[in-house]
Amino acid sequence: MAEFNSVIAYIDGTSVPGRIAALEGGRGMMRVALDLDGTGVIATPGTELVLEMHDGAKFRVTVTEQAGDDAGDLRMKLLGKAG
Repeated sequence: MAEFNSVIAYIDGTSVPGRIAALEGGRGMMRVALDLDGTGVIATPGTELVLEMHDGAKFRVTVTEQAGDDAGDLRMKLLGKAG
């Protein structure tokens, strides 16, 4: 089993490791830190992607804003379960 709070983001056919940094209230918002270094992936507000949680559950999310100085520090909104 993967480490608790670890995620894999699937963006444009690329898998990017990361972790959930914080859950924000009951609105389906979360802060996620992705390791984008060397991937060539850019996640900007409006980017939709799939997050696979440490337990294998997959969810559709959208990037709402950059949440820190690093390009991989993102605030995301949960859209629903992924197929």
